[in-house]
Amino acid sequence: MTSPSVRTRKVILDAAREEFAAHGLAGGRVERIAKAAGANVQRIYAYYSDKQGLFDAVVLDAAASLAEAIRTEHRDIDSLANAIFDFVVNDPANTRTMTWARLEREDEFFQLMDTGQSGVGAVSELARLQDAGLVTTDWDAVTILEALIALCEQWHPNTRENGRSDIDRHRALVLRFVRTLAVEPAAS
Repeated sequence: MTSPSVRTRKVILDAAREEFAAHGLAGGRVERIAKAAGANVQRIYAYYSDKQGLFDAVVLDAAASLAEAIRTEHRDIDSLANAIFDFVVNDPANTRTMTWARLEREDEFFQLMDTGQSGVGAVSELARLQDAGLVTTDWDAVTILEALIALCEQWHPNTRENGRSDIDRHRALVLRFVRTLAVEPAAS
């Protein structure tokens, strides 16, 4: 049985996710979050100290969701790109929240993103593929991940109007892009 405190935190976090996904950190309002959650503002501040703390909690939750989406060890960049693409398509609120975090907290974003609760963040997984010689090291893992997420997101707002074939076309574009980052196996 979940305690009232845990339930309240979850309701606040869910309301904050929707608010920050729509308005970002700068535009998000704690009063709207409190109203949507049926909680008072003081309770939010007691749990999260300030709006920044609440935003960070939402971003960490998004990072944990992404980490869960890519939780398996990937054999190549295609596999990782497919997992990230599916996350973007299937979890628009967390995706938008991460976009806001990237825009508003650029310096801390990838550090927050790699703090997924599962212990396997997207940056770490991409670095592992680089260390295994499967992905180019011409760019660091953060730069590649940033480009990959941006490419996955760039068309996302239109997915509601577009059909499955359009999603498949965009997936093919992402995969074609990431294949240019794969390292060709050395000839024996």
